[in-house]
Amino acid sequence: MAQEKSNLSTYLIVSAAFQDAGDTTRAIALAMALREYCPKGHSLKIDFLSCGSKLEPIIQKAGFNIVPCQPRVKGVSVADDLGWDFPEFFGSEDIARTFIKGQLEALRSLRPDAVLHGMWAPTSIAARLLKIPTISFMPLPMDAASFGNGLIRDLPDPIPLFTYLPRPARQWLARNFSHLMLRAPIFQQHRVGAAAEAFGWPEKGPMSLFQIAHADLNLVNDLPAFHAKYAPKLPDDIVFTGPLFAQVHETQELDPKIAAHLRNEDGPSILVTMGTSGTKEFLFEAIRALIMHKEDSWTAVVLAAPAIASLEEVLAVTNDDPRLLVTDKFIPAPEAMALADLVIMHGGQGTVQTALAAGTPMVGVALQVEQQTNLDNVMDYGAGIRIQRRSWHPQTIRAAVKKILVDPQYKLHVMELAEAIRSMDGAKIASDYMWDFLLKDTS
Repeated sequence: MAQEKSNLSTYLIVSAAFQDAGDTTRAIALAMALREYCPKGHSLKIDFLSCGSKLEPIIQKAGFNIVPCQPRVKGVSVADDLGWDFPEFFGSEDIARTFIKGQLEALRSLRPDAVLHGMWAPTSIAARLLKIPTISFMPLPMDAASFGNGLIRDLPDPIPLFTYLPRPARQWLARNFSHLMLRAPIFQQHRVGAAAEAFGWPEKGPMSLFQIAHADLNLVNDLPAFHAKYAPKLPDDIVFTGPLFAQVHETQELDPKIAAHLRNEDGPSILVTMGTSGTKEFLFEAIRALIMHKEDSWTAVVLAAPAIASLEEVLAVTNDDPRLLVTDKFIPAPEAMALADLVIMHGGQGTVQTALAAGTPMVGVALQVEQQTNLDNVMDYGAGIRIQRRSWHPQTIRAAVKKILVDPQYKLHVMELAEAIRSMDGAKIASDYMWDFLLKDTS
């Protein structure tokens, strides 16, 4: 694709929910790919625009400058910083206005040639209001026709009553009536719509998730194989790149104590992580599952992310069980997952893909539709088990863990997916699409 010489220069702003580890590492991976495959003779400058995040050191370690913007937030979790009020992403219209205003002021001052963003409404809206070319990166194709045509594998967990049906019945309903899910309140963001209108957005009323996510070029960072069955006819501006992994831990080795704990000579080892968007209740239930029977010979490393629970809270739940090692440090997940026999997780795409790439099956629970779809794809392939939110209890979790550990088919299937990931260079594919877009736009 785009490898021709050019004397042009490009200034790119990268903006996403940098409180979220998955969005942060994917943004870094894309920026690194752009930098690595920059056409000869072309000048590229990339800055990350941040309202504040505990993960900013990871961005800086990858060699990127951070430009601070308003409003300034603690940056521990997206939910806290935005005042999440489900199904609304922002706690109030005023909060949404503050974030959009901050992005508008920053982008007017910086005057970038293009903006790369995740599912981050303030940047998406501000860039389009200023008519700056945009590229988005998403875990799933944010296309209404795809959502209504089979992308959703199972009824979302929050739907009452229907979630008690057997899984085959729920799947049948999802296949045949998924278009009705688009009427769910979360797909229409009233506060974002009102805030955008206050700054001149031409359309009145609530803003759909598809409007929020839409960019001039939309990258889907997922395995195409997961989307082949419903075979969506996607718009030309939505493309699959395959998984992305940011190599930001190249100089960081896995703590020897953690590595030793995962190299369990007496039984299997388990990694427990809820990323930066899980809940403490999900984490605590997983811990209780692992300590409920003394005869279980596994060892486990539990990641206590500050965005979810404090180290002290997590340690209190472990009840000093020697089989569990708890850490609140940011560890190189690929190395840890490669040593583990199983991962207990939420369904964040980065965590799921890292486990798949490591060839490690998983037991997971989802907070929202995207995470549920990620885990359903894995379960349908036979590489893991998704447990419904209503059933995420110690007995159910332990049963799923033991089922995977004794059935070699799970490991066989996850190794097939690992090979599929190795066969794709998601970073190179994404960079080709981005450079084609950027060079065409600046030519």
